[in-house]
Amino acid sequence: MELLQREAELGEPAGGVGHRLVRPAAGGGGGDDVGDSRAGCGGGGEQRVLVLVAGLELVPADQRQWARHFSPLAYGPMADRPVRVRMAPSPTGPIHVGSARTALFNVLFARRHGGQFILRIDDTDLERSTAADEEYIYDGLGWLGLLWDEGPFRQSERLDLYRQHAVRLIEAGHAYRCYCTPDELAAEREAAQREKRPFRYSRRCLRDAPSERPSFVVRFKVPGGAAIEFEDLIRGHMSFASDLIGDPVIIKSDGFPTYNFASPIDDALLEISHVIRGEEHLSNTPTQLMIVDALGYERPQATAHIPLILAPDRTKLSKRRHPALITQFRDWGYLPEAMVNYLALLGWNPGTEQEIFTIAELEAQFDLARVQQSGAIFDRQKLDWINATQIRALPPAELAARLAPFLPGLDSARLERAVPALQERIKTLADGRELLAYLWQEPEVPALSAEEKERLAAATDALRAAEWAPEPIEAILEELRESRGWSRSELINPIRKAVAGGNSPPIHHTLSLLPRAEATGRMERAL
Repeated sequence: MELLQREAELGEPAGGVGHRLVRPAAGGGGGDDVGDSRAGCGGGGEQRVLVLVAGLELVPADQRQWARHFSPLAYGPMADRPVRVRMAPSPTGPIHVGSARTALFNVLFARRHGGQFILRIDDTDLERSTAADEEYIYDGLGWLGLLWDEGPFRQSERLDLYRQHAVRLIEAGHAYRCYCTPDELAAEREAAQREKRPFRYSRRCLRDAPSERPSFVVRFKVPGGAAIEFEDLIRGHMSFASDLIGDPVIIKSDGFPTYNFASPIDDALLEISHVIRGEEHLSNTPTQLMIVDALGYERPQATAHIPLILAPDRTKLSKRRHPALITQFRDWGYLPEAMVNYLALLGWNPGTEQEIFTIAELEAQFDLARVQQSGAIFDRQKLDWINATQIRALPPAELAARLAPFLPGLDSARLERAVPALQERIKTLADGRELLAYLWQEPEVPALSAEEKERLAAATDALRAAEWAPEPIEAILEELRESRGWSRSELINPIRKAVAGGNSPPIHHTLSLLPRAEATGRMERAL
């Protein structure tokens, strides 16, 4: 483990290249620049070879055992395969808006095409993965209503499968053991820097491995002179030159697989038809497809690399610097359906003026062809508008139930009476706490001018005999205002200061939510 970590710190590529498009390499094929060519490893073979992989002795299963894992039915022609998509988060922290949007796009694509959504937990990072963070994933997806059809599958429970695949690649000449130390890799990198050339591992262990060393990793042998081409449903035809990709580590020295090895194997075994994920994984795709090819599996029908979510300053949205965790938005009082509505519009254009969607409408209309390539700006004001619109559309009883966790000190009867006061004014459910704080926290006595006290006294007298409900209170205050020639603000402001101390619902609701004696008592105290 230490060897791999230090190697990563030195910049050893774990697979993939930058977003550098190249033309298909001349001659196309999969020739290699080191060693002789070997047959592909799709046949299984009869020979059983004992291979030491990352300190573990593994014997590859026979042909019948392989067939149990690698069903030919599952990997027939892609046109015959049903739509199956997946979300594969790493349990290294609460789910953030980027992961939530990726899950949403997968769900919408699956529902639109009558397919299945699979949840996989990529938990091979032993130092960072935790059971608590895995629960955060289930919690966040569950709150959004993004429920999976199969899973969760955990990579940590499938380690023997990855090691067997590594054995299979070694047997076929598509992978090899690397015993290089961090110091040796650092020396190679420094030499590349001095010579002003891109660093690629020299393959010294492929040619002359120092087998007396006890610790090693397994590397995939990238074929030389090849063009790795694939179709991306958002970015079109993609082509990468294999000569730009160094031999990536696929099994670490602790026996655990790397992301670029485990992920394509799982996608194959879970029969994933479309790989829909963030654009940061675009550079991983060539390495993963080479591994799929070397193992003899069919590639996914297509990939779709969705754009980044950007902060307002156009930097990448970061959970360290920006509000980005899904649980934060839940705690701030956003509706899950509003969050789903907004996330769907981050990078996807419905092609109409419609902006408010139900989940059913999204499932019916979502199309990857209308996902943009450029980054999507996270606009909190737009989210607030969508959330407020969705709040106003809720039936009063439903809104009362949603508000209850944010107003635990309010009995159900008073909460139901408060809904009309809040529904047109709040942007989030949590806004109700501030607007109704006066109900359980008496304000300080305000300092009023003589004119304000005159208006407050007149209102106090007028309200003593009023029916104590919003509409009669509003009618009495309006009659008083007109008879005295006051503006609404001239009359309402001193009442609000005396009763609520600051921000509160419309004044007729503000007063009616308090008992008459308490409301008029606060007004008298301010005179």
